[in-house]
Amino acid sequence: MILHHIQTSTMSDDALNTCLRYIHPTDSILLSSDAVNCLLQTQWQQRLANIKLFVLQDDVVARGLFERLMMLANKTASSFDIIDYSQFVEQSLLHDKVITW
Repeated sequence: MILHHIQTSTMSDDALNTCLRYIHPTDSILLSSDAVNCLLQTQWQQRLANIKLFVLQDDVVARGLFERLMMLANKTASSFDIIDYSQFVEQSLLHDKVITW
């Protein structure tokens, strides 16, 4: 069970797309930094719908997206947990390995 940590925007980097090619059904993804912006795009919402997904709260708040993402989570099939740094550490320990893309 791997925690895939994606930090870069899907507009400037192919990390999330590459990660999705190799992800196992028991793996999880953590979006941080500019990667959180992908949740605003329908194509990424659909591609991530069946994956255990975490989003780093500080990065969501820093980009002014907290309320927008909360509304989005209620309207779409997308499911994700907004977590803080201590929960990030907890997830790192619960998973066998962390890969940062």
